[in-house]
Amino acid sequence: MFLIFIITSILCTNSYAFECQGDCKTRWFDRDNPSGNGDYEDLVNLRKEYPDQICNNPTACEVETTSGIPASSSGDNVSGCSISTGFTCVNKEQKDGSCEDYRIRFTCAESFCKCNCKTQWFDRDNPSGNGDYEDLVNLRKEYPDQICNNPTACEVETTSGIPASSSGDNVSDCSISTGFTCVNKEQKDGRCEDYRIRFTCPESFCNCKTQWFDRDNPSGNGDYEDLVNLRKEYPDQICNNPTACEVETTSGIPASSSGDNVPECSISSGFTCVNKKQKDGRCEDYRIRFTCPESFCNCKTRWFDRDNPSGNGDYEDLVNLRKEYPDQICNNPTACEVETTSGIPASSSGDNISECSVSTGFTCVNNDQGDRSCEDYRIRFTCPESFCNCKTRWFDRDNPSGNGDYEDLVNLRKEYPDQICNNPTACEVETTSGIPASSSGDIVAECSISSGFTCVNKEQKDRSCEDYRIRFTCPESFCNCKTRWFDRDNPSGNGDYEDLVNLRKEYPDQICNNPTACEVETTSGIPASSSGDIVAECSISSGFTCVNKEQKDGSCEDYRIRFTCPESFCNKKTQWFDRDNPSGNGDYEDLVNLRKEYPGQICSDPIACEVQTVSGKPASSTNDVISECSTLTGFACVNADQEFRICEDYKIRFTCP
Repeated sequence: MFLIFIITSILCTNSYAFECQGDCKTRWFDRDNPSGNGDYEDLVNLRKEYPDQICNNPTACEVETTSGIPASSSGDNVSGCSISTGFTCVNKEQKDGSCEDYRIRFTCAESFCKCNCKTQWFDRDNPSGNGDYEDLVNLRKEYPDQICNNPTACEVETTSGIPASSSGDNVSDCSISTGFTCVNKEQKDGRCEDYRIRFTCPESFCNCKTQWFDRDNPSGNGDYEDLVNLRKEYPDQICNNPTACEVETTSGIPASSSGDNVPECSISSGFTCVNKKQKDGRCEDYRIRFTCPESFCNCKTRWFDRDNPSGNGDYEDLVNLRKEYPDQICNNPTACEVETTSGIPASSSGDNISECSVSTGFTCVNNDQGDRSCEDYRIRFTCPESFCNCKTRWFDRDNPSGNGDYEDLVNLRKEYPDQICNNPTACEVETTSGIPASSSGDIVAECSISSGFTCVNKEQKDRSCEDYRIRFTCPESFCNCKTRWFDRDNPSGNGDYEDLVNLRKEYPDQICNNPTACEVETTSGIPASSSGDIVAECSISSGFTCVNKEQKDGSCEDYRIRFTCPESFCNKKTQWFDRDNPSGNGDYEDLVNLRKEYPGQICSDPIACEVQTVSGKPASSTNDVISECSTLTGFACVNADQEFRICEDYKIRFTCP
């Protein structure tokens, strides 16, 4: 299924869409009814219950009863709706003691209704069975990360392009909450058409774009911007599941307008232009970029301001940034942003500057400016998701019973030794009930990676802070020290007990004294949280337990556990071993032969192992079909299992107690 994410015409015709022609209006919302104290269509709760469905700054609002009578004509004693608070009708203020049931909608800026953030078309089913089920539950399962959490509209048409409303079938409109279904037995001829569906999403869902990639030029057989090679040449720069892609010439002309005979770009394969298919025998030089799920762009560094323009200019260059802020910037940033220290985007500052670069950073030269002086800038980078995945546990070392709640880094380090990295890259604070500090109503500063967080009681209106907890994001290396998976028990008795006391007895020296995190999954690899069993999260102090009698079917799954340890626990590593190459049946870096060829070089009970190519690329990034390395058996790559029948050449090393 191909999609170029350039939309020149807008169709938002179903009942769930924004009004894309004329005024920009949201759907009607009816979140409450007057069965309690009244009908509360208030903006605070509407935003909570319908995230991303209402613009930040509505310009107008309307209220009517659910039967369509304007609130002003309903006979109820009510105020007009408010763009800042919404609408409320109080029962006790009415003559008959009861409000009508109301609904509300808002008018937004035109840009909010452009409807240009659309998913690809999905066709997950055909009518060969009971009908055509393009339902949202199954679409999300089959196309993970391809559909936003809160669609604003949807469209359905036959696979030949006829709108569902014109197909002649007896069907309901598509729904942003359930998708679309056509039932065969409800049709005159006993059979539905074959349908496809797509969704309109909030703009933010389409804002996560990669850089432009130009890995090839048409000097050979053509211009091959194919996804396989792009991933090899730009590791971690492209998400696993792109939602859209765009192609244009290196001069900025869309591929569809270039005059070349080319297919649309594909989110699964990329783009190719073949020279011999062109009238003049030569393709234009193209570049490609991908739209990714929002999560791919959520990992951002802090803002860095290492220089000011008092000298030759403002140099926020990556070389010096890495020196001055070690471990604070990922190896392969996917994007960067620059703004003045007062928050104005560099592109709006009026300075004569180039865009920031993920490879070099940003520079503003004083002599290039009309007034011979640059603004003072700061820069931040977007990193691969993995760079932000290393998080500490939540810490709650204090409560607000004294002068306030002090989750300060000095005391946190004392009370939780080895649990927090030396150089956190970010931090988060929320109440112990899970409300972000910024939404708690308390007067507090943001958390700091250098000092932590403090809330002072006397600075609050009610003279009391909420009870807060804090966690830190650390460099990837802080989370790279993991034990092997342990499966010491099975659920044949009272349950599955992967408890730390017994794990330490059965696997001496295999688990650090102070784990920083733990993970539990079934022996088949399903996270415990997704197994369906009723279980508590694993604990770094006690491990994990699943009790049979607490399960609906009376039996737990079989689980395994592993722990993340302080970096020092993994500092004892062997040399890299490369005993084989893939010239035969494959590359066999197996532990039996490694011990024979390197006697005394590998400990008896390794706690972890790593595999990478001899050129240094992690095995997981090679596209070879392989299993993870094992502390018990080592590693093997079989040539016959590979697409091109040849493995990369690998090396292995072990971490020892």
